[in-house]
Amino acid sequence: MPATLPRSAKAFVVSPADDAVLRAAFRYYYLSSRQVCRLLYSPGSLTYVQSKLKQLTDAGFLQRIWLPRPAAHGSAPSVYTLARKGLNYLAGAGVDVDRRRYRPSEQREHTYLFLGHTLAVNDVLISAELLGRVQPDYALARMLHERDLKRRPVQIHDDDGRTIVVVPDGWLDLRVKAAYQVCLALELDRGTEEQKVWRRKVRGLLAYANGPYQDAFQTKSLTIAVVATSGDKRLLQLLRWTESELTARHEQGQGDLFVFTAIHPDAAERDDLFFSRRWYQPFGDQPIALLDPASDA
Repeated sequence: MPATLPRSAKAFVVSPADDAVLRAAFRYYYLSSRQVCRLLYSPGSLTYVQSKLKQLTDAGFLQRIWLPRPAAHGSAPSVYTLARKGLNYLAGAGVDVDRRRYRPSEQREHTYLFLGHTLAVNDVLISAELLGRVQPDYALARMLHERDLKRRPVQIHDDDGRTIVVVPDGWLDLRVKAAYQVCLALELDRGTEEQKVWRRKVRGLLAYANGPYQDAFQTKSLTIAVVATSGDKRLLQLLRWTESELTARHEQGQGDLFVFTAIHPDAAERDDLFFSRRWYQPFGDQPIALLDPASDA
């Protein structure tokens, strides 16, 4: 009787479901099991997703990164990113893989703050990718991740001659009924920047919106969507700082370029992030929705 090969020695065949996971890892760079479940499966499929991610990791297609424990007890959270074998598979499947995008050997060197920021950005981007499932009139035409945008930074010169490098945390091109365009530049704030740094960022974004943005994206559509993950107190602080900078520059009319929310991206289910009236504009006194199907229709 021929010997039976152990499971680890058998050739791993990438299934269509595995392919979808690897392509998601390519788009988002880093994903938690919860995010993969939200993006590709039903809410009750987390255990299945965790098993699939383990299989892909054991087979060498993904790399698992353990994050510091949020508390003294309990399991350490983890995220997944493509390993070299995963990149090779995608290249062989016809994906245009620019290998400068990923250096798997360096992934473990990223800090907890870096990965926490990226995962929070990904929650917003995933909400945009899923938008069409609950709002058929909306479709995501294009998405650029923060890592993609860092490869094409825009340099702006401040009033004092210093250079401000403008790199949004994400960019979304949404189409309404395949015709009307809504473009969003994402800024995700985790409460770490002081007023001076934030106001300098606002100056850079104002200059960015006045020409360089249009050159970079070939569109005039732009809304700068700021997500404050630290809560309502931080949201109010950012609003006031932005108002102060706009007033100091006599640019109050540019207030509607910015919108702010404290909706936490990992709590944003279905279309809440886009259609809940929990966004605020500088100098405005009423909450608004980021997108409004009634007015866009």
